[in-house]
This record gives sequence, structure tokens and C-alpha cells, in this order.
Amino acid sequence: MLGGTLVSILMPMKNAEAYIQETLQSLLNQSFLNFEILVVNDGSNDNSQALAEGFADSRIKILQGGCEGISAALNMALEQAQGEYVCRCDADDLYPPERLMQQVNWLESHSDYIAVAGKFSSLDEKSRVIAEFNTGNKIEDITQELLQGDTRTHLGTFLIKLSVIKELKGFREYFVTAEDIDMQLRLAEQGNISYLPGNMYFYRIHNSSITHVQSSNKREFYEQTARDFLRQRRREGFDQLENGTPPDAPVMDNKPSDSKAQVVGYLLGESWRLHVNKNKSKAVDVAFRACMTMPLNWRVWKNIIMILVKS
Repeated sequence: MLGGTLVSILMPMKNAEAYIQETLQSLLNQSFLNFEILVVNDGSNDNSQALAEGFADSRIKILQGGCEGISAALNMALEQAQGEYVCRCDADDLYPPERLMQQVNWLESHSDYIAVAGKFSSLDEKSRVIAEFNTGNKIEDITQELLQGDTRTHLGTFLIKLSVIKELKGFREYFVTAEDIDMQLRLAEQGNISYLPGNMYFYRIHNSSITHVQSSNKREFYEQTARDFLRQRRREGFDQLENGTPPDAPVMDNKPSDSKAQVVGYLLGESWRLHVNKNKSKAVDVAFRACMTMPLNWRVWKNIIMILVKS
């Protein structure tokens, strides 16, 4: 059965020359082989496209985006998708090698589900794992929590029935960011979604990523709006965007978040988690990585002292 199942991987790409080769190789290394990668080059002015074209693999298809934002790029890929299932991989992120095999097997044997998600981990610029997020350690249905506006994991971990996402008419281009959260919440209104406890995605943190070049209040506004829209649909059957009266975004502060600070925050949390789990040597290693990342930050030194002193 699996031999005839095609997966479409959507990949928006803009100025990703530092990572695109590693990203594509992680997809080509999948143990599940029947997939297509729809790369949307959305106005790159670096060597990204040439590097992607350097792979002699017919499963990689490069499309030219219209520089209209990430939602529009994803929708362009959706229009060309031929698979039974669809997933997303940003041009600087990675898949673990068994990811597609595990998720396709699961959905093929659970036809009453429209999607399956999983854990994800964060990476730094050098592809070192920062932390695996504690999003759950058992198989469970997450539909109801999504319907409450709770998103435990990243859309990059989702494998989704293509027919369902097309019924939703893809991503909503009003969302210049948080389109992934809006999609998760809308999917939950279409059918059952399951969660598997294995790691399905490596999310890279760096200053040139789409997330970090955007102002922080822009992200906060759109994330909150996605959840507000969900509550409106649950209450009234439609939301302001569907009604043609979406709220205007606030004036942006033009202060992108610092990826180093985010990395340090994850490292501090991971070091303390390891310490609590009595893995002191590894906790100290992670704590020193935080120190090397931001050596002048008092929080990293306080964390090291507490881990060394506390039993």
C-alpha cells in the first residue's frame, strides 16, 4: 500500500543558501521514498536556487513565487501538489530520517484521522540540537485541545490529508506570520488529529529566519488573532476574516527578536530539565553552551552555579 502513497512536501524558500543543501539532503535521506518536494523560491537574491538545482533528483521541483509572503508561497506549492498527504519543511529546517515512514504508516492504518503530528526539537546555526520540546510522551488525540486554541507543537511536524487542506483553500494570506497556528486550529475543525511522541522536526533558530526578521508585536498580534478567530468560529460559525472585516495590524515596533536570546532561553530550560532528571554532567555541558552563546548574560552564570551547587 505504501508504495503507491505519494507525499507532497511544501518548502517556501527565501535567501536560504546557508542551509538549503542540508535541508534538502535531510528529505532525500528519508526511509520513505515516494515523495515530491515543491520548493517555492520566493524572491531569493542569493545562491539558494542554484544550490537547490544542484541536486540531480526529479523529486525536487522548483517554482517561482511572487514575493507575496509565506502564505502565498505555501499556497503556490499546494496548487501543484499531487500527493495523498502533505507536510511542510522550511528551507532552513530538517526532518529526521524515519519521520515520513512513521507518519504515513500511522495515517494509513487510522483512516478516521485527517492528520498526525509529533514532537520537535530546536537547532542552532551549526545544526546542534538545543532542546527537544516537552510536548507529550504518549500517543493521544489532540483535536479537542486545538479546538480550545492550544497548539502544543509546530505545524512542521504535521502530516495532513491533502484533500482536507485543499477543502480549507490552503493558507490564509491575511496572516503574514502565524499562518501555521491558524492552519492548525482550522484543521481541528475538519476532523480528528493525533499526536505521536517521536521527534518529527528540527526547527532552526537564527537571526535571518522569517520568524526573527519580523517584529515581535507583529507575531504576537497574528498569533492572538488566529486564536480569536477560532473562538469566533466556534461561537458564530464564521470569523472576521471570513466576514471580510479582519482587524488591522497595529503599528509595528520594528524590533526583531534576537535569536541568541531565544537559543539561550532554550538552553537554560534544557539544562535545568536534565538536572532535575539527575543527568548532571549533561546539564552542566548544556549550561556552558548557554554561557558560550551569551557570556555577558548574568542568567547563564546563575544557572551554572545553581546546577553545580544543588544536589
